[in-house]
This record gives sequence, structure tokens and C-alpha cells, in this order.
Amino acid sequence: MEAKVWGILLVVLFLVGLGAGYLIAPKPEAVAPPTTPPPPEEEEYVIGLAIAVTGGYAVDGPRRRNAAILAIEEINRILEEAGCPVRLTYIHEDTKTSAEGSLAAFEKLSAAGVKMVVGPLATSECKAILDYAQSHKMVAVSPSSTGTAAMVAGDFVYRMPSPDKYQGPALANILWQQGIRKLVIMARNDDYGVGLADLTAENFEKLGGQAEEIIYDHTLPDLSADVERASAAVANFGADEETAVLVIAFDDDGIKILEAARLDPTLSSVKWFGPDSMKRATFLPPKAKEDIALFLQSVHFMVTTPAVGAKDNPLVQEFIAKYTERFGESPEASTYAFYAYDAAWVAGLTVLVAHKYDGEVFQKLLPHIAKHFYGVTGWKLLDEYGDAAIPIYDIVAPRKLPDGTWTFETIGKYDGTTKSIILYEQP
Repeated sequence: MEAKVWGILLVVLFLVGLGAGYLIAPKPEAVAPPTTPPPPEEEEYVIGLAIAVTGGYAVDGPRRRNAAILAIEEINRILEEAGCPVRLTYIHEDTKTSAEGSLAAFEKLSAAGVKMVVGPLATSECKAILDYAQSHKMVAVSPSSTGTAAMVAGDFVYRMPSPDKYQGPALANILWQQGIRKLVIMARNDDYGVGLADLTAENFEKLGGQAEEIIYDHTLPDLSADVERASAAVANFGADEETAVLVIAFDDDGIKILEAARLDPTLSSVKWFGPDSMKRATFLPPKAKEDIALFLQSVHFMVTTPAVGAKDNPLVQEFIAKYTERFGESPEASTYAFYAYDAAWVAGLTVLVAHKYDGEVFQKLLPHIAKHFYGVTGWKLLDEYGDAAIPIYDIVAPRKLPDGTWTFETIGKYDGTTKSIILYEQP
């Protein structure tokens, strides 16, 4: 009986102690229900577009500007779909195809706080802003400058196409392999024209050829006197199958030269060649008279231009389709619309990866972005001067299509690394 009482007392004491422990133990804090964090604030980074849409680039400049805009819009669409709060914006300034206009455009962009710029287009424009871009820490990505005058190591200007230090030898080798031994060069009197004329003549003469340069004032309203000089030079060389004309011009001066040359029997009797600046819709119908296109076809006109991807390349197909849908025309009329598109992509990716809007950071980072970028114009590896390092050129010629329209069609490739030419068909 006594043991039973003690057992009951122990149970009671245990329960009392358990209750007391519960009463004096600290109570757990109430856990607040989870809250949704506020969405991150949207960040905007601006890219300047220093692209001429008047002057010598009145026809082709808008195409290059539009291609850059398309790239920025595509980047923003991708960022939006990924739920990323960062966006790119752009400010366009017309450089007016002049050194003065280019500098004025950069001054306006600098005043707006811009540190990353797509453009300018011409070598003379790039040369004009070299010091300003350096001192104001503004990175410029040119989609079309190729002249040697803007080839400077360690500067803030990068160039997406291969420079003329490659195109000069390319033209000389193509001319030589086409059986040309005597060459008359008509070149506009600017950094691009004179630089490329000198490089081509120098390399052509090294191969054993003869070259005569005719440098003309591209601002004159009438170039018939210069065309007559070219005709006389061709006649002096013999005007035979070993003689050719290389014309280095832009839209306005180019059309004046071709209009006069087509009426000249001597100039109409030899082959004609051109660099990238001569692959312009300006020289074909409906922009030009069909007589000019027929003249170009009759003189077996061949143009070398920095290469773009093949038409069966998915990247190229997508770009052409999106550009055509957005702007109502195909970008294929302009080689450098493709380069402007890639230039804007490289500029945009550089800004996004940096995640710090700082020109000095962009200048150090961009070559690494370009090294790992493959776009509609191929691999964008840069050389020590910040220019495209892979010298591959398309060879194009004017063609009339079955529907009656005219275009420049790719008829071959030139590989500057091997100095080899592949022609799919004759011009």
C-alpha cells in the first residue's frame, strides 16, 4: 500500500514539474508570413549612334542606323523575356558625312553623358574624333571605317570590318590573278580614297604591274575632266585586256564618274573593279539609270567587300527577315548594314557585361567581348589596332534578275590569310 502511494506521488510530481517547465520556458517568437520582395528598379544604359544620314551617306547611312537600332531592340526584347530589369536606349546624331559633323555629333553625345557609341562611318570621320574620344573616355565602334588613317593602337575607336591594310593587297592580288598588268586608279581625295589607292598601287607594283593614280576632288559638281584624264591614262597603257580601271568613290561622286565613263569608248573597252564603297544600290536601278548598270555589266565590274555570312546561315536569315519586317526593305542592298548590326550587338553586350557605365571599362572589355562574338559578319576577333583581324572578302558583281530587278550578287571569295580566290562564276 505504501509503495503504491509513493508511485502515485512521483507521477504527480513529474506532471507538476512538466507543467511548470512549460510555464517558465521562453515562448517561440511568432514567424511573420513570407513577403514578396519589391521588383528591382529598371536600369537604362544609353548607346549613341553617330551615323551619317545626310551628305555622302544619305542613301546608305539610314540602312546602317536602322540595323543598329534593330540590334538594340532585339537585346531589349531578350532582356524583357528573361525578366531582367536592364534596358538599352539610344540617341542618334547625324555626322553629316564630314569630319566637322562627326566631332559635333560626339560633342553632343558627350554632353548627354554617352560613353558607348556605334559609329562614325567614314575613316575621315573616325580620324576627326580620335583625340576627343580618348580625352572624354568615349568608346566608338565603327561599322564601316577601313582606312589606314584611323588605325591607331590603344585608342578608344574599334572597327568591325577588316581595314584597308588587308583590302589593298586583296585588290592587287585579285587584279593580278585576273590577268591585269596595267591599272588606272580613280580615287576620291579623302583619307579613305587616297589611302586605299596608295596601298593598292604599292602592292600591285610589287607584283610587277604598272599603276597610275588619278586623285579627284569629290566635292566638285562635275567630274568629267577627271574621267577624261582616266581615259587618256587607259589609252596610254594600251586599252587592252591587261588594262583595267579601279574606281574608289561614294554615291554622289561615283554616279557622276559612271555616267561620264559609260559614254567613253576607251573606258568602255577595259575591265573595271571597285572596293567596298562601290557596292551601293545607288549604282543600280531603280536608283540609277539602267544604262549605268548595263555599262557595269559590260566592263565585267567586280567589287571586293568585307564578307558577310552565307545566305543559308541561320543568323543571316533571321537578320534579313527581321530587318525587312521592321523597315520594309531588305538589308542586302548594304553590306555595312550587316556590320552595323554586329557593331551594335558588340557595343550592347559590352555595356551589359560591364554593368558599370564607364568608358574606360568599356575600352578594356570590348576586345574580349568581340573575341567571343560570332555575328552575321562572322568572328569579330580584333587585332592590335582594334580592327577586325580576319581579312575575308566577298567578290560581288551586278546582276539582272529574272524579274527585271538589279542587285549585286556574290560570285566569289578572297581569303586574305592565304591570298586565294575562289570564283563561283565569272563577272
